[in-house]
Amino acid sequence: MRLEEIPERAFLDTSSLNFILEYGEYIFDGVSPPTTLSERIINDIKAFYNIFLTGKRASWQLAISPFTYKEVMETQNATKRYYLENWFMDVWHFWLNILDQNDDLPSFIEAEHTRIKILSSGILNILPDIEDRILICDAIVYRCDCFCTRDWRTILKYRDHLKSLPIKIITPSEWWNLIKPYAGLWV
Repeated sequence: MRLEEIPERAFLDTSSLNFILEYGEYIFDGVSPPTTLSERIINDIKAFYNIFLTGKRASWQLAISPFTYKEVMETQNATKRYYLENWFMDVWHFWLNILDQNDDLPSFIEAEHTRIKILSSGILNILPDIEDRILICDAIVYRCDCFCTRDWRTILKYRDHLKSLPIKIITPSEWWNLIKPYAGLWV
């Protein structure tokens, strides 16, 4: 992995947003996670902690889509939905600021053309959920370098079939492993 290959613009899917909200005190405040959590959860907490710590200097671009909001609003637990909606809005405003500062993104018409082209190609049909297909399309439209997810059941399980996509589908731990060799440049 070369420095130029480190993802700079990452799309956070809904499972990642939920995870960051749920484990925020460990991710943002550096509190040690309970040892009762699974190794995968602990590794992803540590990964997000390091990604965000490094990102303070590296200025990672975090993308989400309007479709993410739809998924957030489908959260059954009203209290969790309230906090998740607020967290979504924080990330959304951060993303809108990035959009305002970048000219490398397609117009609305170009974006719709890309979505239709990808969806009609059938390449994403391996994914059981149409919502996941749309989020990946949005990540491609936004020209993200990676699609960060913790969804092992409906996305990560199928990613080997999606290698022809112009985007890497990775977990938070995998994203951190890409950054880690160069993290000293920013911290």
